[in-house]
Amino acid sequence: MTNARFDAPASKTRPRRRDPYRHTNRDGIAFHIVRVIWLTALFARRESVSIADYRRRFGVSVRSFRRDVALLRQAGFYLEATARGDYRMLSFMLDSDAP
Repeated sequence: MTNARFDAPASKTRPRRRDPYRHTNRDGIAFHIVRVIWLTALFARRESVSIADYRRRFGVSVRSFRRDVALLRQAGFYLEATARGDYRMLSFMLDSDAP
């Protein structure tokens, strides 16, 4: 049987305050990756994405949305902008880095 000692003095060192949700830090690269993955998942499900939904979800500017869309287009996504301001994926080109 073990002896448990519950009357030990408390630690004098201060607890570390680390951000457990680093993807919510708007300045970090993880936040950008989360945004791009979110867009990729919606486009892969053939859903349309509006700028308003994107801004409501992440609280970033229209410029950030356009940068993320441009990044996906560089990756080989064929994206179409509709008249209502929504974006949808038309197709995905597998060899996007071919000359």
